[in-house]
Amino acid sequence: MKRKVVIGFAIICVIFLFGSIFFHCVAFPKKYKKYVYSFSDKYEIDSALVFAIIKTESNFNKNAVSKSGAIGLMQIMPTTATWIAGELNLEFDASCLLEPEKNIMFGCFYLRYLFDKFEYMDVVIAAYNAGEGKVVEWLDENGRLIQEKIDFSETKNYVKKVIKFYNFYK
Repeated sequence: MKRKVVIGFAIICVIFLFGSIFFHCVAFPKKYKKYVYSFSDKYEIDSALVFAIIKTESNFNKNAVSKSGAIGLMQIMPTTATWIAGELNLEFDASCLLEPEKNIMFGCFYLRYLFDKFEYMDVVIAAYNAGEGKVVEWLDENGRLIQEKIDFSETKNYVKKVIKFYNFYK
């Protein structure tokens, strides 16, 4: 009897383990990992953050276009992409933002720029969503984000969601 209980428990543990691994792989995919790893390494960005932003922004839909006009996996605005292309000395056409490689390259470059400017991950995430000009209004004298000052509920929720997904991808 005791042996059957132990075997039954072991089977349940194995089922649970494989079930949770399957759920994690389905719920938190790592599509386009070749580009994510390459550009996150190049621009010294944690790949888990890049995956979390892609998951939050487009849920890995390379053809995503937002109501505000943001394009592609990392939902980059064409005006931001034009600036990035200039910084990288690249020709630019907004349709290139639908290409996963270019979109992830531009997104990682922009994240590096934001980290160089703001340092803290939650501030970078807020700036990625609301814009760097707006996020400056929400900082204390040490450059830390003051949650109560964020007047965009979308940005508050965005920061929480990206950090939650970041922890899953970690």
